[in-house]
Amino acid sequence: MRNGFKVIDADAHMQEPPYIWDNYVEAEFYDRRPVVEHVQNRIIFRYEPGELFPGDSEGLPTSVWKRRPNQLYVGLRKKYGQAYDHWWSAESRLKDMDKYGWDKMVCIPGHGSAPLRQTDKDPDLMWALARAYHNWAHDFCSADPSRLKMVVELPPYDLERAVEETRRAVTELGAITVMMPRPREGQFWHYPEYDAFWNLVTELDIPVTFHGAGSGSPHAGQRYRGLTGALFALNHAIGFPMENMISMGHLIYTGILQKHPTLRASFLEGNAGWLPFWLGRLDDHSVGRQSVFWDDNNLELTPTEFFKRQIFVAADADEEALPSVINILGDSNLIWNTDYPHTDAPAPHVALPELLHQPITDENKQNILWNNPARLFGDRILT
Repeated sequence: MRNGFKVIDADAHMQEPPYIWDNYVEAEFYDRRPVVEHVQNRIIFRYEPGELFPGDSEGLPTSVWKRRPNQLYVGLRKKYGQAYDHWWSAESRLKDMDKYGWDKMVCIPGHGSAPLRQTDKDPDLMWALARAYHNWAHDFCSADPSRLKMVVELPPYDLERAVEETRRAVTELGAITVMMPRPREGQFWHYPEYDAFWNLVTELDIPVTFHGAGSGSPHAGQRYRGLTGALFALNHAIGFPMENMISMGHLIYTGILQKHPTLRASFLEGNAGWLPFWLGRLDDHSVGRQSVFWDDNNLELTPTEFFKRQIFVAADADEEALPSVINILGDSNLIWNTDYPHTDAPAPHVALPELLHQPITDENKQNILWNNPARLFGDRILT
């Protein structure tokens, strides 16, 4: 709590240690596990060549990591202090939460979960890694399960096992949301193959999280992938917000939200300033003058109405557009995130004060910091 405001950080990150796979992979798959060869600045994982990473790889495409500017990493120790020294352990994280006034934290997987995102690998191995990761995340959050909340991350593989592992992670391990994996090549989220997944999350009453999830191929910033300097920055500026916009439009236009009226979805780490423009454009293409492009619209609500009923979007504390978003759309669908402990996240000592200094009302602030994320995540985050 800070200045009388209760606080839920709806999008912080794990910063996984390199021993996850050594300690948690089942014996049957142990010799096939990803092996961390080297870690730089507690962030960059380089893996030994093997089944998942056959060449010179660091968990993300080599072209991405090698071309990232060094300034991303050199200030991490100064920025995060004791948490960096202790590799953002659960104990060091809880100390920072006490220090900075964050009551609860939703722990989104970090860079160390990159093996789960590999494609065209043996599904049996990939699901073994998913089980290992969720078991580790459960143990991590068990340091204080009332404050640290784990998240499900799924490999982009068969949906039957996605349903099985999601159910286990939620009902047995305490996960409070599931990150949406990007659809496999040639598939979309509204295809019948996904019905069992959407039915499960509504049955379990957990929200689906879109955290820069690719809405399909190619990714919005693909044309700039691997380039340096200004174009590297442009790739990053494009990525999360535009993929979030596409994914939100897909949920609405394809009828997923209409078919599942209790489904809740959050869109994270992509700002919120685009919301009035994007919802206005989606409205115009469904019920306005540009609806001439759509000859089979059977939506029962406007996109803005679906948004207000079922969608939550994380705003950065320093967004200049935040007051305007609230003025146009209200505050009921906005949540807040720190992005802790990423390299480009706000310094932890300013993350919350920047939101509290916004020219918005105290009611706006408490809704964004607590009431809205409590509605999004439900009773699981309150226990």
